[in-house]
Amino acid sequence: MVVLASLVLMLGLGVAVVGVIVPALPAVPFALLGAVLAAWMTGFERIDVSLLVWVAVLTALAQGVDLLGTWFGSRYFGARRAGLWGGIVGALVGIVIAPPWGFLAGALGGAFLAELATGRPTREAFEAGVGALVGTLTGVAGKFVIIVVIAFITLGRLWRG
Repeated sequence: MVVLASLVLMLGLGVAVVGVIVPALPAVPFALLGAVLAAWMTGFERIDVSLLVWVAVLTALAQGVDLLGTWFGSRYFGARRAGLWGGIVGALVGIVIAPPWGFLAGALGGAFLAELATGRPTREAFEAGVGALVGTLTGVAGKFVIIVVIAFITLGRLWRG
């Protein structure tokens, strides 16, 4: 049963990694789902409830890292409130119009256009857009790192025997 549980967990982790790359999927929750199913399949003996709580905390942290990465990146590069919201809305529009990578151009374009709309000079508006892009990429990298941590702690427990 451990082999099958391992496959289910690795499937969840794999979908999570794809979800980081293709943001239309809710990435890290799939890793949590894989861990819960693997724990259930092994009778919660190898992956216990306390470990699942930690995986759930890491899942919530990953969602926060994604949002905070965009926010801090935008702020660091000088975005104001309009640029922050423009980057978020632009990323959402971008993923709908041009999946899977449209969220990157959307974050940059949304922040840039929102900053221009508030009267910022073109150079400053562009810098805010670049900040939204850098922040979004930072959030993506942070989610990937958290998935790797979840993989190590859950697979390590599962295979520990």
